[in-house]
Amino acid sequence: MMLINQLARRSGVSTRALRHYDRLGLLSSRRLANGYRDFDELAVEEVRRIRLLLEIGLGLQAVSQLLPCFAPDGALTACPTARERLRGQIRELDRSIAELERTRGLLSGTLEQLVEA
Repeated sequence: MMLINQLARRSGVSTRALRHYDRLGLLSSRRLANGYRDFDELAVEEVRRIRLLLEIGLGLQAVSQLLPCFAPDGALTACPTARERLRGQIRELDRSIAELERTRGLLSGTLEQLVEA
């Protein structure tokens, strides 16, 4: 038995975030008679996986799609969903980088004009 505050301590994630993950079905818990959430020991690993996917820039919907792609040892496998979603994330980043580079060029050009004036 592990209550949400214990899971928060062990995973380094706030109870608020854990409740949110639980509501979205990203974490599995059961309710005790008093209404408290009860997590099993695997929840620490589940949270680690969620945080890993969030850290690489995926949204919670994508996290939900990729969680089944993890192997029992905790490694992300090369399932088609993971490959497709990660390729999509790279394309999104490439578009963002291109837009930022364009904006930077405009800013630099504007600044040069101001300095020369």
